[in-house]
Amino acid sequence: MIWKCEVVVIDKQNVKILLVGHNKEPTVNVITNNLGQMRKIIGTENIEVLKHNDILIVFDENAFRKQLPINRVLDGINIRGDFFIAGNDSKNNDFKDLSEEQIEKYTKEFSLEKQIEQEEEQLE
Repeated sequence: MIWKCEVVVIDKQNVKILLVGHNKEPTVNVITNNLGQMRKIIGTENIEVLKHNDILIVFDENAFRKQLPINRVLDGINIRGDFFIAGNDSKNNDFKDLSEEQIEKYTKEFSLEKQIEQEEEQLE
């Protein structure tokens, strides 16, 4: 029996993300929704994706072992090294654009001012 299979080519989609660099304010970027682009942004082949509420956090899987500095803290989670967040398309198990509301919320959450406040609280 011969099986005929059609190959479906999906055009690369762009995704609106929030990039959070160490000691930098978060910036909105549009990236190609593919693994290679994500690895390039994070700067490593080994990336990890963490689901958090309505977003996906993409960061260096080995950041702790590499002793990268803590970049931001989110709900008690120390995120090390550069990372970005994207919307969570849980229906299709994929990334999606951040909404304007998410961009506003997480820009404030990951602002340098907020990070400094959190660090001062930890010292007390």
